Amino acid sequence: MEKAKQPIRYVLSSVSSFLLDAGLFYVLKLLLGAPLGVYAEPVCNVAARAASSFFNFNLNNRLVFGNTGSYGKALLRYYCLAIPQLAASTLLLTLFVRLLHVETAQGSTIVKIVVDGVLFVASFFIQKFWVFSKNDKKEES
Repeated sequence: MEKAKQPIRYVLSSVSSFLLDAGLFYVLKLLLGAPLGVYAEPVCNVAARAASSFFNFNLNNRLVFGNTGSYGKALLRYYCLAIPQLAASTLLLTLFVRLLHVETAQGSTIVKIVVDGVLFVASFFIQKFWVFSKNDKKEES
């Protein structure tokens, strides 16, 4: 039962971060969509992800993976994962919004949800085995 707690905590952390990310994206798209034009999705996605990723890192650092190692090292590793994930999310979001001719904040947000959902599973394993690796504790002892 103890092993099941970590994936459950990860899902709860991810869901709360996802809600923050999608909510910020939606509000930013509503407010800035027209002025930003074709740049709306990338700009709104990056801004929303910047806030939600820092929130997510802090939840995962202590509550999910119980990191007692270096905060800075884990933060650097997390963003080595988060930045390429953000790039993939932004490129896929922009591509699908254009291909599907999505014109509303609601439609863009739905596309974002699907794209980010696909990237979710790989992120868990990378965080578990690299970002918050238990091997770091052995190295620091």
